[in-house]
Amino acid sequence: MEPSPPDQKKSLHGLAEEGPAALDERRRAAGRLSNRLVEHPPNHHPEHFSNPKDGRHDLSALSPRLSAGVLEALPGLLREAPDPDSALRMLERLVDESGERLVGLLNRHYPLVHYAIMVFGHSRFLGETLLQNTDLLESLLNRSRLDRSYSREEFQGALKAFRSQGRESDVSTLLARFKRREYVRIVLRDLLEIAPLAETTAEISALSDALIAEALREAEISLQGKYWAPRNADSGAQAGEGRFAVLSLGKLGGNELNYSSDVDLMYLFGEDGSEEQFSRQEYFIRLAQQVTDILSRVTREGPVFRIDLRLRPRGADGELAISLKQALRYYTQTAQDWELQALIKVRHSDGDAGLTRAFIQGVQPQVYTEKINFQAIKTALVARERMHRQRLRRAGAGPPQSAINIKIDHGGIRDIEFLVQCLQRVYGGSEPWLRSRGTVFALQKLHDKGHISGKEFHELTSAYEFLRHLEHRLQLRHGQQTHVLPTSETELRIIAGSMDRGGQTMRDASDLVSAVQQRMAAVSGIYKRVIFQQQTREGQEVADTGFALRGGMEGAAPGASNQQILDRLAGDSPKLHEIACREELGPLTRRNLFRFLSSALTSSERYAAVVRQPGAVQRALAIFEASEYLTEILVRHPEEIATLAHVDAAPSWAGSGYLFDSPLGGGRTPGDPVFAYLAASPASHGEKLSLLRRHYRDRELAEGARDVTGLRDVYSSLAATTAAAEDAIAAAFGIAEEPTGLAVFALGRLGTAEFDIASDADLLFVRGEDADSESLTRSVERMVQALSAYTQDGMVFAVDTRLRPRGGEGDLLVTVPQLETYFQREAQAWEALLYTKLRFLTGDRGLGERALGARRRLFERFETEPGVLPAVRDMRKKLEGNHDGEKNFKTAPGATYDIDFITSYLLVKHGVRDKSGTLRDRLWRCAAGGFLEKRDAARLDHAAELLRTVEHVVRLVVGRAWKWLPAAEHARRVTSELAGRILDRSFDDGLEGELERTCAEVRGIYERVLGEVG
Repeated sequence: MEPSPPDQKKSLHGLAEEGPAALDERRRAAGRLSNRLVEHPPNHHPEHFSNPKDGRHDLSALSPRLSAGVLEALPGLLREAPDPDSALRMLERLVDESGERLVGLLNRHYPLVHYAIMVFGHSRFLGETLLQNTDLLESLLNRSRLDRSYSREEFQGALKAFRSQGRESDVSTLLARFKRREYVRIVLRDLLEIAPLAETTAEISALSDALIAEALREAEISLQGKYWAPRNADSGAQAGEGRFAVLSLGKLGGNELNYSSDVDLMYLFGEDGSEEQFSRQEYFIRLAQQVTDILSRVTREGPVFRIDLRLRPRGADGELAISLKQALRYYTQTAQDWELQALIKVRHSDGDAGLTRAFIQGVQPQVYTEKINFQAIKTALVARERMHRQRLRRAGAGPPQSAINIKIDHGGIRDIEFLVQCLQRVYGGSEPWLRSRGTVFALQKLHDKGHISGKEFHELTSAYEFLRHLEHRLQLRHGQQTHVLPTSETELRIIAGSMDRGGQTMRDASDLVSAVQQRMAAVSGIYKRVIFQQQTREGQEVADTGFALRGGMEGAAPGASNQQILDRLAGDSPKLHEIACREELGPLTRRNLFRFLSSALTSSERYAAVVRQPGAVQRALAIFEASEYLTEILVRHPEEIATLAHVDAAPSWAGSGYLFDSPLGGGRTPGDPVFAYLAASPASHGEKLSLLRRHYRDRELAEGARDVTGLRDVYSSLAATTAAAEDAIAAAFGIAEEPTGLAVFALGRLGTAEFDIASDADLLFVRGEDADSESLTRSVERMVQALSAYTQDGMVFAVDTRLRPRGGEGDLLVTVPQLETYFQREAQAWEALLYTKLRFLTGDRGLGERALGARRRLFERFETEPGVLPAVRDMRKKLEGNHDGEKNFKTAPGATYDIDFITSYLLVKHGVRDKSGTLRDRLWRCAAGGFLEKRDAARLDHAAELLRTVEHVVRLVVGRAWKWLPAAEHARRVTSELAGRILDRSFDDGLEGELERTCAEVRGIYERVLGEVG
């Protein structure tokens, strides 16, 4: 949004007071809703909503404070909740215990109610977290909170900010609370199917690393001055001397941590052979004790983790912290084979990374050997079977059907992990590429190398992901570490409902049990076939050739990386085989190409779509090299390759956008026939939303491909993206049944036809004075929900309505008289600049003309009102100050906002009637009017094109809004090269130097044109 309004404009508020009539209507709506819940209970089955009377009571309590629109939406939301009873009760508590501000948010932002019910209906313990931390809901108004997973560094930054609030002095309590708060966001990404399993477990692991790092930092502080302490790096200590490292194993080591996993840790320290050695060892042992205590101490928020240190050398009998030399000696001379196998997943979590690196390099020859014998594998097998028998003895005669343990029963999660590790140990000695910590990633590599067949790979991967999702749902339910299916029919039914993913629905508890048994039986069969059936034959070869595990590959021999894919392509598509074998492919291009091909092979339909389009795959090579954003679309949806096949022949649709040739800009139905079809389509609402998202994704992919391969100028790119957004908005208006008496306007970048990848759509809704406000509000909510709600197909884009009069405190829908009054009496100078970008999109054209007429009153007022320029400069200074000198394409001194403020101010101050168009259009309109020198206009145009181009390319490369050039070397290099080709220029001082020089020149013009005296 440019320019961004002040903080008070963006603030949100509670519900406005309502009269008795409105409250009565809400109560009647609640009564109708409770009857519907009794007649058609949520979650597919009448018995799932166990107590309709309680539900009626809860709705009665909710009705005075929730809007009719929210009450109307509740049945659909509750159908998504596996435990609607709990969801409704907790929602009542949320509304009852919250202030008017939060209730106002719930009534104005439908997705927040959706998010709350998703959490409440899946997890009681995280539901309590949400009730105790209601600020989390408001934070979710920011789309980026759910858009992507966070890195360890981002978690550390968030933890630092959370700690600075000073609400908790006990570090264990603070870390436990922070973890539970972050779990709410991670769980929502999981439940809304934004994040796949691997992304969820990796994010939980990154969060855990950040918490471990903070515990280590706190432990070091607490021991300062009490014991020997290591020398600083600048005092002459050699690498690794006096250093301490926290290593993770097990699921954390594999970046596959559950919501309720134990955390397996090992503590190492370096040696220097000095006389202080005993003091050093004592210090590091106490440091390890302190870290363990911080992380495992029980607090009112629970422990941060359950810490398991039994995988350290000598297990429970070993020292808590061990020196690097002692550890290497132990794993070389003493460790059992199962201990060596556990080291497949060892990695660095915090402390001295060099120490961890030295340890891993030292133990790898023991973990992976080229001639591993059967005895090594057999030892691990015996340990595995002994653990299984112990479990059976604890359970009695054996687990009944209703007590399936999805982790350690035959065919469970541990069998898959164990099988993968065995295969890695056997082949990893001669094939280092197989040395991977993550289970799914390792399965992919074993498949690529031909050590498991395509069928085995599919069955193992499918079973592992299913069982890990189920494991998560079991643990989320009550926040407990459990792997056993419940015996209660009710609990089983709830868990079954929580497993609905990707359009697949568990109809009842028996479906869940059957699905679990089928997958575990398939895994058990593979496990026995690959390992046990070959023991006799392979055991006879130990003396001469060593032991080898062999899967059931269908004629594919191991060879170069991804050889199986190449062999498949050689028979199915020689052209694709030739593309994949090219020696000139760069490492990143090759890796992304095989990620794409591997994803295509997961289904026959996807694979057929790819094989039919070798030319499109050829075109995609440039995308694989340049754009992480477009690559991820293709990897997740290989069938979209067909879009690239026709990208030249298909229309860009930019021409269907607004050409600013009329005061209204030509509001219309979608120019794209697919979007136009949605309004009249007989499909269900859910199907319409799915098609809306999928087709918008097609448009984004096509336009992005044109940018990467066609190198068009940035204004053409942004016009195409704007046209796609306009078509989507018009389609959403159709999905909302084209309500009469409503006009929809754009502001911000959408208003100037410069909408970009990952932009929010700033919208203003104007209603006729005689229109039914409540009915239109529901229509607008449906429209916004159609665009911005997350579904399994993702979202279209975020919608921001806070640029309306009075911001978040104003009515969502405004009338023309309200606009006139506000513009004449209340609007501030910066709002006059903001509303130069107001543009009609769709709806009632006559109403749109009247609203634009009201806007003229705003401009006329500020043409002559004194003090406008100082107010404008003050607003620009505030926006600049919010970033404290940080480099930023928009807000930094001399960045885009400087150019935008210059043009908007001059257009208003000099009464230019036509203020529409892009930044370039508006600049030259100022020059044509004689109030901006043409020399300055040319320099600002040059600067705006550079800033817009680089910002757009960065978004294209990394897939989200970015403040400045990306830090990663490859992304920065690609950004510089692609921006240079688009602009047809070279950057003598490097791209960053060019940006800094340009911003300095813009700031000089800004100070001269909008100086203190104007």
